[in-house]
Amino acid sequence: MFATTAKSTQVLRDCEMLIADYGGRLSRLHDAANDTRDLEDKLLAFYGVGAVTMNIFLRELRPFWTKADPDPLPAVVKLAKRLSINLNRYSRKSLVFARVEAGLIRRRRELAAT
Repeated sequence: MFATTAKSTQVLRDCEMLIADYGGRLSRLHDAANDTRDLEDKLLAFYGVGAVTMNIFLRELRPFWTKADPDPLPAVVKLAKRLSINLNRYSRKSLVFARVEAGLIRRRRELAAT
């Protein structure tokens, strides 16, 4: 019960911050950022959001938000090398790149389970 309450409190705190600072709209958070690094810093300012969560969130928005362009996670780069996938072959701002990244994360989990 305590973990659920703590998580709910965290979500409420983040919602309050989003409403207070960005009128409740993530698009306004993006618009308020000066550049990619500033966008990352603004997301990291939310309670409970760490580097990996920020990276995953921005990975999914990379093709749609101009300032969303996090470096691929080290695990993605490592597995891409292991599987001979040249990440530089794809535009980092493309939906294909985001899907390749997500696929490598899923594949990493599959390989770890075996």
